[in-house]
Amino acid sequence: MTKTRFANAASRKRFVYGALTIVLLFTLGAHAVFRQFSSTTKDFHYFYHAARAMWNGSDIYAAADGHYIYPPFLAFVLQPLALMPEHMAAIIWIVLSGVFVFAAALIAASEAARCWLRTRAENDPSIPWLIAAIATLLIADKIHASFILGQTDCLMLLGFACTLSWMQRKPLLAGAIVGATASVKYLSLIFVPYFLIKKNFRAAFGSIVAFSFFMALPAMQIGFARAARYTAIEFRGLSRMMGIIEAPKTVKILKVGMDRSVSITSGMFRVTRSNGLPDLLAAMLLVCVFVAVIAAIVFMCRRNGVSIFRPEKSDRHVANAVTSLEGAVLIFLALAFSPQTTARHMVLLLLINTVAIAVFLAQDAKASRALLIIAAALQVAVLSLSFRAIVAWRAVGGASWCVLGLILAIVWAGSRALSDERRQLRQENDEEKTG
Repeated sequence: MTKTRFANAASRKRFVYGALTIVLLFTLGAHAVFRQFSSTTKDFHYFYHAARAMWNGSDIYAAADGHYIYPPFLAFVLQPLALMPEHMAAIIWIVLSGVFVFAAALIAASEAARCWLRTRAENDPSIPWLIAAIATLLIADKIHASFILGQTDCLMLLGFACTLSWMQRKPLLAGAIVGATASVKYLSLIFVPYFLIKKNFRAAFGSIVAFSFFMALPAMQIGFARAARYTAIEFRGLSRMMGIIEAPKTVKILKVGMDRSVSITSGMFRVTRSNGLPDLLAAMLLVCVFVAVIAAIVFMCRRNGVSIFRPEKSDRHVANAVTSLEGAVLIFLALAFSPQTTARHMVLLLLINTVAIAVFLAQDAKASRALLIIAAALQVAVLSLSFRAIVAWRAVGGASWCVLGLILAIVWAGSRALSDERRQLRQENDEEKTG
């Protein structure tokens, strides 16, 4: 009878948490749809015209006046939307983006609960739904921005969530998702060196094969000559962004020092260039910062007796939890060290937030819980400030430094929780032996 009441209570809580998440996403999406009738379709306008150009056999970059800055694969898959009026296509894209976010939040939350809250999550199936609801709420303004702009961030969010969830259990499928999402944005390729470090060779192989396949897929429609020309245009645009070459703005990829970027990379280049210092110095400083961040993360984990970014040798539960920490760190590195991270790209923090919440729930130490709350609150506060209010803070990539604080808090609290659990298990084993 007690079990039945508990199951019913868990079912009701799951319904409430799921309903809250859906209502939140519906509200954000409804406002974005309303905006479609009072303004242009923002960034989706460029995706739409690139997809329409691909359908009609014309130049996808010229059709969007150079504002379409993605590989041809995105225009290729969006062609069905190009067959309908632009505003209708934009509304459908907003609806799809909402579905992507909901699925990503639930997948990431379920994985975080599996890694950190094994028994509790099995006994109370509402826990992943609670984590998903809180994580979505914490990043609601960035989800809203992605809906309004009609951007691809929600699609990338789902791809990252699936990769993090499946890379241990279904490595080939995870690799295929990395390849597919990297064909939309190259950011996903950060998983390939990680797979190699972890000796997850099947996932690495799947990533490379899938990336090659999806990048070449549009050539079946437009021909290999035009596909090769598009690839050359893309790489010229990327080289121009980094200041390596001077190239025409066929693809208007903003330069690394653009004022809208909140990454550490852009902040470093802005600081050195504003003081008349060479870009080589900025690159050297970036390497130093990157090494220092990784060293700090490894040091904190080893201080608590946890090995990170090494092939799995520990028991399954510890390995799952460590992989969860590694996934959060990877998301941070992708955001903080990308030269093109704007505030809306921080929607990917939803994945980091799911880990933070799971670690918080798994944590008994009050100090670690307080640290996580402070770091999360600081992240939300900084990312919610208006552009003009924090121009100087953005100039040095302040948002990324705040996310670094959250990551360090997660790694410290998570590795400490694993250390405490391991110590408790040893004590229980010793008591059994002496008993």
